[in-house]
Amino acid sequence: MNQVDRDIKEDKLKTKGFRLKPGTVAIVADDSKVARSMLEQGLSVMQIPTLMHVTGQEAWNKIQAMAKEAQQEGRPITDKISFVLTDLEMPEMDGFTLTRNIKRDEFLKKLPVIIHSSLSGSANEDQVRKVGADAYVAKFEINELAEAIHSVLD
Repeated sequence: MNQVDRDIKEDKLKTKGFRLKPGTVAIVADDSKVARSMLEQGLSVMQIPTLMHVTGQEAWNKIQAMAKEAQQEGRPITDKISFVLTDLEMPEMDGFTLTRNIKRDEFLKKLPVIIHSSLSGSANEDQVRKVGADAYVAKFEINELAEAIHSVLD
């Protein structure tokens, strides 16, 4: 794939306005520099503020810090984080563990989680359902990602 193919063209992206609470951010975790760059570009075109992380552990630490702030302010976590977008295979903490941690936490469990992975197959999709993810998108399918974001936010 050459650079031209990789650049996300705004006109090819089916972006309708996303229903984001003002001030919220998407937490993104992916250890691939190329994937992070493409996600950053795509989410930027979608006008979704993001915080990028290289590992699930980094993302989990940030989510916990933001949850603590939200609790201290007496606000739901969804006032701080719009959704979590995570890869599956990462060092330190994988996307399955990150998702499981979020969905098992009473304060965080309503947080939408989208798994974005190059791993496909029914075994992975079963695992994605088992850990409680709200959506699964194949890597670099930017329109599918936009649709998944709409589905978890609506």
